[in-house]
Amino acid sequence: MTEAVERTLITAFIKPNMEGHVVKALHDLPTFPGFTLCQVRGQGRGRGAGGEFLATEYNFSCQVHLELRVICQASLVEKICEAITRSAWTGSKGDGLIFTQPIGAFYRVREHGRHEGTR
Repeated sequence: MTEAVERTLITAFIKPNMEGHVVKALHDLPTFPGFTLCQVRGQGRGRGAGGEFLATEYNFSCQVHLELRVICQASLVEKICEAITRSAWTGSKGDGLIFTQPIGAFYRVREHGRHEGTR
């Protein structure tokens, strides 16, 4: 396991058009550790566009968002979450959400993947 530092997983769902703003805000942080970004679809508590769920055979009224994941030292969580909320905010319904989870173990493949007797 890599150094015994308390780490946290930050998961944020943001609007796709805010990706550039969020990535810039994260890169502007002095100690930003990197991120993973995936496109996801779903429904929030507003039940789709217009706040009304009208599913059809071809359209389930799912909203497209980006899921941003950051694993960082616990001491950086507040600054990273603040950067995400500040840069992802549009003031519209469905701007997104952020939640955090503690990380039990943290391994870097390049440090622990090599076995005795290999190259």
